[in-house]
Amino acid sequence: MRITSENLDETISLNEQIDRQVQEHIRYIERRLIKWKSLPIEEQALGILKEHNLVEIPIPDGNWGGAIRKFHSNKAVPIINTAQPRIYQYFIYWHEIYHLTENEEINSHNEENYNIMTEFDLNERKADYFASQMIFGYADLLNYFYSLEYEDFIVKIAHCMKSFKAPYKAVLIQLYQIAKKNNNEQLQNQIKLYFDKKWTPDDWKTIFQEHALDDNLIKPSFVTNLNSIINAIKNQILQHPDVELFKDNLKVVKEWEEKYKNVQRELKERSNE
Repeated sequence: MRITSENLDETISLNEQIDRQVQEHIRYIERRLIKWKSLPIEEQALGILKEHNLVEIPIPDGNWGGAIRKFHSNKAVPIINTAQPRIYQYFIYWHEIYHLTENEEINSHNEENYNIMTEFDLNERKADYFASQMIFGYADLLNYFYSLEYEDFIVKIAHCMKSFKAPYKAVLIQLYQIAKKNNNEQLQNQIKLYFDKKWTPDDWKTIFQEHALDDNLIKPSFVTNLNSIINAIKNQILQHPDVELFKDNLKVVKEWEEKYKNVQRELKERSNE
């Protein structure tokens, strides 16, 4: 289910139903984050993903955020689409982490690939709600929103996006959930008014630059990083130098790497036009 202004209340109701389960998982994750606690929240997420042999590649598909690839060893490897703006990547980090660390969900998928798309089932809603709660944490988003001395609603939302490093829709959903809990109908109506509006990268670039916000957050990183797979295969070659299959696999992955580096160059050139 794609979230729109029409089913926003249904989404919030679903969040309330899954809140206890998601909060329990957050407590589990926070225990794992102790060694990264001094780092920004997105770097904490990156630390967990790297433990699972993170792969980063630029894929020119605005609806594809990432995937969990299950290799023949049955190890789940997260893949992040770095052609997405950085704040979307940060959200996808936590979305991926939910699936990587929720064994029941991972084991329930028998397919070789488990893709993250823009359509949601219950597990996807749990993963998105988890990602949102990890990003916003215990901060008072509502008071921060009202503390911003701007009349323009979207400018205030842009500041929230910058401060929390969160995507537009994630900010609106979190803000709406708090407003609904506080019976703030005026803010709920305002959020619904803007919820379905489409914003282009150029729109956000203009807003961020006009208000001295870090516009790197709304730009893709275009990173190509297959080192985890390459190093794993190289270790297999060292252990089994006579097995040609590992050498063939390394050749294939190197070809993938070169392919995505070409994509990376093309996308960077296009973005600078």
